[in-house]
Amino acid sequence: MPNHEPNSKKYFAEVAGQWDEMRAGYFTEEMRNDAIARAGLSASDVVADIGTGTGFVIHGLAPLVSRVFGIDEAPEMLEIARRNLAGFRNVELIETPGHRLPLPEGSLDAIFANMYLHHAPDPAMALTEMARTLKPGGRLVVTDVDEHDQAWMREAMADLWLGFKQNDVRSWLEAAGIIDINIDCAKGSCCARTESGQSVHIGIFVAVGTKPRSKQLPPDGEMRS
Repeated sequence: MPNHEPNSKKYFAEVAGQWDEMRAGYFTEEMRNDAIARAGLSASDVVADIGTGTGFVIHGLAPLVSRVFGIDEAPEMLEIARRNLAGFRNVELIETPGHRLPLPEGSLDAIFANMYLHHAPDPAMALTEMARTLKPGGRLVVTDVDEHDQAWMREAMADLWLGFKQNDVRSWLEAAGIIDINIDCAKGSCCARTESGQSVHIGIFVAVGTKPRSKQLPPDGEMRS
C-alpha cells in the first residue's frame, strides 16, 4: 500500500480548468485510439470509462458505440466533460468513486480505465468491481504508468501509487476473474515535468483481458465450484 494518501478528488477539482492542456503531455490521441482498438468494439456496445476526467477517452469511444457511461468523483471535471461532450447524445456522466460503480452486474460490453488505477486506494478491488459490471465475453482495458521512482508526483499530482509492476496488474486481473490477459507497452510514454521544469518520461502499459463466457475447466476437466 502507498505510505501516503494525497487527496485526488481535491487535486482534480483544483486543476479541472487546466486538465485538457495538462493531459496532452501524459496521454495522447494515438495512445487512446490504440487502447480503444484493442477492445474490438461494435456499434451496439454499451461501455464505461472509469476516471473519465474531462472526457478525453469518451470522445474517442462515443462515435463507435451505442452508449457510454463516464465515471468520475470530481464534479468539476465532469462539468468540463459535459461541455467537451455536448455534441454526443449517447453519453451519461455519473459522479461516483471508481471503485463503487452504480452499474448492474454483467451490463457492459467493455470497460476502460485510463490513468485511473494509480489514483485508486485499492487497485485490485477497483479491477474486481470493473470486472463485475462486464457481460460474459466483455473486455477490460486498462492504461496506466509503469512503476517509477518519481516520488514528487505524490504531492504534485496526488498520485497514490508510483505506477505498477505489470506482473502485479496481471495478478489483480486474474484474481478478478479476467482471462486472456495481454499486457503491452502503449504507443508512447508519459511526459511529466518536475516543479523545476525537468522533463521526465515514464513508460505506459496497456492491459487487456476478457470476462469468461462460462466457468473455466481446470486441467483435470472438472468444473470449478
